[in-house]
Amino acid sequence: MGPLLDTYQAATLQHIARPGAASRREEHEPLPIWLAVLLATSCEARSDSTNHTIRWDHRAGRATYTNAGSEDERIEPLGVRLSRGETLAVSWGPGETSYTLEVFVQ
Repeated sequence: MGPLLDTYQAATLQHIARPGAASRREEHEPLPIWLAVLLATSCEARSDSTNHTIRWDHRAGRATYTNAGSEDERIEPLGVRLSRGETLAVSWGPGETSYTLEVFVQ
């Protein structure tokens, strides 16, 4: 993992999780509630020329997405801008009341 560029706090996602929303987890591994809500939110990466749904990678207690495109992207509804090659990591720590968002270069 590279240097931390920014840390954000957000508390605007208020959706109910869909059953079976996780696609990369083991059947015996419970899905954290914060991740189920994030997956149910249908986050989208928007650039000047295209928009696409975010496919989160869940590892080590964080959901991550890397902008592998050739343009800067804005991740909605989180309001985070990612340059090419930057990664957004989303987590929810014990006792916290909002998502923690980190942007870094791998």
